[in-house]
Amino acid sequence: MISDVTESPPADLDHSPVRRRGVIEVRSIDYVPPSERRGKAWHQAPFWFTGQLVISTMIVGFLGPAQGLSVGWSIAASSLGALTGAFFMAFHANQGPTMGLPQMVQSRAQFGVRGAALPMLAAIFLYVGLSVFGVILGGQALALVLPGSPLLWGALIVVVAVLLAIIGHDLLHGVLRWLSYLVVPVFGVLTVLALVHLEPQPHAAGFSVAALLIQFVAAAGYQLGYAVFVSDYSRYLPASISTRAVVGWTYLGAAASAIWLMALGSYIASSVPVVDALPNLQDIGDRLVPGFGTFAVVVTLVPSAIALMGVNLYGAMLSGVSIVAGFRPLRPSVSARVIGIVAGGVCAYLVALAMPVAYLGSFNDFVTIVLYLLVPWSAVNLADYYWVRRGRYAVTALFDQNGIYRRWGASGLIAYGLGFAAMIPFMSTGLFTGPAAVALGGADVAFVVGLLVAGGAYLVGNRHYDAADEEPAILASRRQLAEAADGLERRTVDTATGPLSALVRRGSLEATPILFVHPANMSARCWRALAARLPAEQGWIAVDLRGHGESTRSGDYSVESWSADCVQVLAALGVPRAHLVGGSVGGTVVVELAARHPDLAASITTVGGAFLPVDPDEGGLIEDILAVGPELALRRTTEEAVSVGEVVEDAIAGQSRNDAATTIAIWRAAAAADTTSTAALVGCPALVVVGERDGGCPPEESAGFVRSTGARLEVMPGIGHLPMYEAPAELAVLLIEHLRRTP
Repeated sequence: MISDVTESPPADLDHSPVRRRGVIEVRSIDYVPPSERRGKAWHQAPFWFTGQLVISTMIVGFLGPAQGLSVGWSIAASSLGALTGAFFMAFHANQGPTMGLPQMVQSRAQFGVRGAALPMLAAIFLYVGLSVFGVILGGQALALVLPGSPLLWGALIVVVAVLLAIIGHDLLHGVLRWLSYLVVPVFGVLTVLALVHLEPQPHAAGFSVAALLIQFVAAAGYQLGYAVFVSDYSRYLPASISTRAVVGWTYLGAAASAIWLMALGSYIASSVPVVDALPNLQDIGDRLVPGFGTFAVVVTLVPSAIALMGVNLYGAMLSGVSIVAGFRPLRPSVSARVIGIVAGGVCAYLVALAMPVAYLGSFNDFVTIVLYLLVPWSAVNLADYYWVRRGRYAVTALFDQNGIYRRWGASGLIAYGLGFAAMIPFMSTGLFTGPAAVALGGADVAFVVGLLVAGGAYLVGNRHYDAADEEPAILASRRQLAEAADGLERRTVDTATGPLSALVRRGSLEATPILFVHPANMSARCWRALAARLPAEQGWIAVDLRGHGESTRSGDYSVESWSADCVQVLAALGVPRAHLVGGSVGGTVVVELAARHPDLAASITTVGGAFLPVDPDEGGLIEDILAVGPELALRRTTEEAVSVGEVVEDAIAGQSRNDAATTIAIWRAAAAADTTSTAALVGCPALVVVGERDGGCPPEESAGFVRSTGARLEVMPGIGHLPMYEAPAELAVLLIEHLRRTP
């Protein structure tokens, strides 16, 4: 029978509580639960400020002067480009705290679980490409002070970056935060020296719209390139954190350092006869003290190259694992993380070996191509998050190929394709220049076209989107995430009637587990407040009876069939004996189970037990269901049943959602509950708990059952029909005492 048991959610989504192996981060593409959330919004500022305070950022500023643009216009274009790119990039940051997922995994909502592989491949292209330039520049810097070739030292940089990425998120955040204390003063000194000793040359005093746009697009593309992993580093922030704060601090950090170094790059490139990043910085630094230039290059470049390569390899791993998991079951693990990170490092190093010496032109084309690939993705992703779904997602469904987001997201893929196709005539690189770019004198406005077309196409394609269609999946996802945060597993048992669902908490092997059986028209979740107060070693199972929660709606509804469901769940889970706890009609079910299968029952506890049948047509519940619908009718019934007003909404939230016919059928089965013939067959220890104010199953009814069985009776003062909601702590004390008394 154990083969009939499956786990939910899918294997590639493990959102259980803290999982650590030493200092190494274990989470990869999986959801970060609330118990692991930490940090403050301002932590994003130093991360992104230092993350862009690298020589490759300065190189972006070289491009305007290389096109004959004056230093003033170059600085203006790069600054505006940095501000524009950072704007789109920063708005992705809010997705991390909201969804608790890496950036590119979120793209599954727009592109599909498998379709998201398209933008993820583009992201991997970015991660590896940026790592390549880190290998080249870092290796060159070390070769200035150490014997050996730059690529030899580049290999060492790759190894250290790989180790940094393997340790993971917290170390990357910490390194970049503290690295600012090293690189900011050095770049500050270099900036002052450049302004004092350099002077822009006459040849760098021109202007053209094409050159202006080249510099602008390069700066915007460089910034936008970071959008693919923004929420990778904000996903551990608490979900309650301010959206404005997360976006604002991210924008401030990313834009400030980019504007600074791009402006410095433009100033240097306008002032020297030969533009070459490392020799230029070395020469500027030596104006202060001979040898300081070499020191400055090594100090600013090598640690930053290692840290940024770690960030990029970490992102490449997340996208790579997500792609694989979209096509085959894959449980996130340390080994998967290590393999993905090492593969990215090896790939970056091999590409660096083949990179031409004149990497400036290559870097220009690379940044531009990245912009082309990522602009449609960013437009679609942001349009979906802020205008279509407005931040409401079924997180667990992002890992389900058969879920609401499907394998292929047609609207996202079509919008991406249209956006990219619309950009082609406007593209301008060293490899290709489109006809529209030629007509504009080489000016590159492709990113504007891509943003408008891709974003617009996605909004048009989703103009009939109805949030109500996804609401059940969102609520189910939230329930699964909350269950997992409490250390619970959702298990499914396949039966001839259909699947039965159960919540499971593992306990000590020495402790006999508890089987919880809920009241009619409720679900297994109604026991969570009580179960949370049980000893840690006490394992338990809370079943969703057929017709309830996440179990099948097939088959007949009766105390006998529900008891049979419990037997199948216990057998499938390999539980030979259990303490049986039932609420309302669930109490009748556990009495039936103990009477018919005494070998399974270590003890029974009934909570507001329904021991005698009632006329289902009395009381007006069926009429109410037909008149106002089951949801409102059950709300009214719950409000009347509960004596502690502040828990009413919690009890209502724990109800099962069914149509009118199913709700009525369940109520008729519950009304027929009768322990008259089974009470005398119960041979195990029994505890009967009832609320003093229980009007549906009054204390007198429980007292009658006690007289028939010799059970112990506990009446809870001031409590109504649902003690598991109204007084979970007091109920837990009674249950624990009962279990201790049981042999």
